[in-house]
Amino acid sequence: MRAVYGIVAREFVRFLRQRGRVLASIGRPFVWLVFAGAGFAAVFAGRNEIDYRVYMAPGLLGMVVMFGSLLAALSTVTDREAGVLRMVLVAPIRRRTIAFGKALGATLLGTAQAIVVAAILLPFVHLRPTLAGALLGLIAVVLSGLAMGALGLVLAASIRSIENFAGVMNFVVFPMLFLSGALYPVRHLGPVLRAATYVNPLAYGVDLLKHALLGGWARAGYGGELPVPLDCAALALFAIVGLAVAAPLLGREGGVTRTAFRERR
Repeated sequence: MRAVYGIVAREFVRFLRQRGRVLASIGRPFVWLVFAGAGFAAVFAGRNEIDYRVYMAPGLLGMVVMFGSLLAALSTVTDREAGVLRMVLVAPIRRRTIAFGKALGATLLGTAQAIVVAAILLPFVHLRPTLAGALLGLIAVVLSGLAMGALGLVLAASIRSIENFAGVMNFVVFPMLFLSGALYPVRHLGPVLRAATYVNPLAYGVDLLKHALLGGWARAGYGGELPVPLDCAALALFAIVGLAVAAPLLGREGGVTRTAFRERR
């Protein structure tokens, strides 16, 4: 547990020292709320039943978790270039412990950012969840952060440079966002795109957040579209598979032989 604590603490210290990143993580959802919200509200089919800004709230929180957790994986790429990752890998720590620590750090960073944004966003759009809804929302944020953190770690462990990581992230982030139901209901998508949402972990996180925050509009069709147990199970599965894939990928760091890890598997 000391190793996990050390990895998580390092992620938080690094994040807090980057003031631009902190401000961007808080300001990004409000930029989307103002600009994307103004455009999509004009064509939103349910604007007579629910304020589009209210409908966007779960998706914006999901976006915060996604960016916060995925961008936390950038530290793995920078650690590789600085040689820090190699030193961690040759330490007497299991690879899966390193992977779990990195993913947990990303999860807690994404969760902390989502809580801060929620404290500002929900009163701003006049959305007051019940206690049960708030607890379910917290579960949704944590599970989404873990799934996103594991996915980010898989990508970071597979990519060797910051430039490539940035390009891949742009390729991954926006399709995930637009196929998550964050900006419009998934049921309005065509059959092919709707099928693609079922392999998108963010879609399950946003759906769970809709269950938590938009329960009053469920009958109108703007609450969650999938069962809550399915959302939770899917997010947990994405997290477990992601960690299982990331651990051996981390061990492929250049210059570190398999023998160095044989006793720690």
